[in-house]
Amino acid sequence: MNSIKDKVILITGASSGFGMVTAEKCVSLGAKVVLGARRNNRLAELCSKLGNENAIFQTTDVSIKNDVDALVRHGIENFGKIDALINNAGIMPLSLLKNGRTDEWDQMIDINIIGIHIRIKL
Repeated sequence: MNSIKDKVILITGASSGFGMVTAEKCVSLGAKVVLGARRNNRLAELCSKLGNENAIFQTTDVSIKNDVDALVRHGIENFGKIDALINNAGIMPLSLLKNGRTDEWDQMIDINIIGIHIRIKL
């Protein structure tokens, strides 16, 4: 298995759940992480826990192109490169399709499917 030591990994949706656990695991294996999510305070806490030499963050909404561009720039400016992306940001509407709340479904598609895939420029 290849090592991720000294790799720089950008993780979206990093303020909780799978994104947070992934950041912790990556740092434990020697990687540096660039973390993006909407909850600034949780990102700050996570970076403090991981060590500011290993983790940096930027408040990021993946549905906003400028936010994604800023996250990538922040990673490159601080660590010199981005080696990998873990696109974990996502939302899940709780309304049924029969309720006709298509705005929620449109938002889910924009974030979960389009999100960073179209917006990122490495």
